This record gives sequence, C-alpha cells and structure tokens, in this order.
Amino acid sequence: MAISKPYDIAPLASSWSRSLRARNLSVNTLRVYDRAVAGFRDFLLNYQARDGRPAPTTLDGEAGIHREHVETYISDLLQRTSPATAHQYFRCLKTFFNWLVDEEEINRSPMRTMKPPQLPEVEVPIIPDDALKKLLATCKGKTFEDRRDLAVIMMFLDTGARLSELTERTLDKLDLDLMVLHVKGKGDRERPAPFGRATAVAMDRYLRAASKHIGRTLEGSDPLWIGVKTKRALTIWGVGSLVERRCKEAGIPHIHPHQFRHTLAHKWKLDGGNEDSLMRIMGWRSRQMLSRYGSSAGEERARLEHRSLSPGDRLNGG
Repeated sequence: MAISKPYDIAPLASSWSRSLRARNLSVNTLRVYDRAVAGFRDFLLNYQARDGRPAPTTLDGEAGIHREHVETYISDLLQRTSPATAHQYFRCLKTFFNWLVDEEEINRSPMRTMKPPQLPEVEVPIIPDDALKKLLATCKGKTFEDRRDLAVIMMFLDTGARLSELTERTLDKLDLDLMVLHVKGKGDRERPAPFGRATAVAMDRYLRAASKHIGRTLEGSDPLWIGVKTKRALTIWGVGSLVERRCKEAGIPHIHPHQFRHTLAHKWKLDGGNEDSLMRIMGWRSRQMLSRYGSSAGEERARLEHRSLSPGDRLNGG
C-alpha cells in the first residue's frame, strides 16, 4: 500500500499571503506572517508522529490538520526559540486558520479553543544616561555619516518609534517646523510622533548633508534615511547595524533599537509625564502597555518616589 505524503499548505499559504498584501499591511508584519506559516509548513512536511497522531495528509477532516499538530509545533518553537516568538507565531497561525474558515477551505479552525503560550514578564533594560552620552559622542563629526547617525539615534530616543516605524518612511512624512514624524504602527495606523528641538536641529543638519551627498535637492518621495555608499534607502537591517556599530565605537554594550522605546517610556514616567499623552505618542490603545513598558526600571522610579513619600521620614520631620 502506498504511503500518503504529508499535506503541503504552500498553495493556501500563498493565497493567504496575497490577501494580506491586499490589506496594505506593513512589510515587517507581512514578513512575520510569512515566516510563521512557512515554519509550520516545514514542520508538517517533516512531522514525526507523536501520541498516535500521524502527519496530516489532507487539510480538513480526520486525516487533516488537528490541534495536536499545532500544539506540537508551538512546543517545538518554545524549545528552539523564545516565548515571545512562539506567542507571535501562535497568533499568526490563528489568523491563518481563521482565514481558511472564512474562505470555506475548512469547516472549523483546529486552533479555535487553543490558548497562546504565556509570556513571562521580561524587563527590557533601559539605556543609562552615561551610555547615551557616549553613543551620541561617536556621531559628533561633520561627515554625512556622522550627521545621519546622530539624527537616527536622536529620533529613536525622542520619538520612541519602533525600528520599522522609523526606517520605512519617506521625507514627506517629516515636518521639521511642527517637529513631528508621521509613522505607521501596528494595524497600519499612522500617528504623529513628536520630537524635540535638539532632534530637529540634528535632522536639519542631516537633511542638508543628504542633499549634498546625493547631489540634488531632496524630494518628498525620497527615503528618510540614505545609505553612504548606495545613496539609496536604508533597510531596517541597515539602521540596526548602524546602531550596533556606534555602540562598539562607544565601547558600550549592544543596544537594540527597541530599548530606546522603553527608555523614553521610563524617562516620561520618571518625570511625571501624562500617561494618556504617552499612549498617544507610542501608539498604544491598551493601558496594559503602560504597565508592560513601565516595568523597565520600575524599581528605580519606586525608590525615587519613596524618598519623597517615606512615612518614617515624615514622622521624623525628614
């Protein structure tokens, strides 16, 4: 008797990918969706039967994809990667199977009663002031690269924008007079990200240097960040490498761009900034995000606040 081959979800994954692109989602979001389903496809094609559940040979039905297949895939992810990645891929797959139901390819999602893996509370380290000063000091030169790198770092620090939000922008999204960069966040929502005077000056100097670098007047359709050698748009990897290179020059530990976001949230709360304003700046719709980002250096804020509210000090006239 011929052994049936494992079911290949690639054609349906391609159709789903096309439907996602029609929704005009960000490049980064599309990339995550594609990786999650591609990983699940590879897993199914190389599936080793566990607990009596064989590899699926059809999409739906008794021989189709079941909850056990997805659970085993997520379990393997937790072993190989991180809880955050497993959680993210879980959400992507749930969206994929819901799409299959909507498209009447399957009757019910195998994930309909599944719960996502729990995410442990992880405090993202904020960037100390002395490290920030050393990092900025590496960009104090007057070359095009120095002007650009200083502007990138200042924009990260001042706007709290995500890596993709800051990178995938064109010049017409920047307003130096209002000191605002219009970024596109999760859910394809655009929001104004304000920045301060020092950042506006750094951006103005960078843009004048960029015009000289490419040999013409900048236009609104030009990318916000330009490469030194290519004179084309910097990718998210290019911007990430830029920060990493400057960290090495400064002699400080590696900084992931997302740490700037946590650092802004910490400093904002430390200085008594309005939480509703912070939510707007960061593009958050849930107050739960305030707690998640506020956990970074939360002990430091509690310690400083205790100095002014200490019951013992007050009783003793301190």
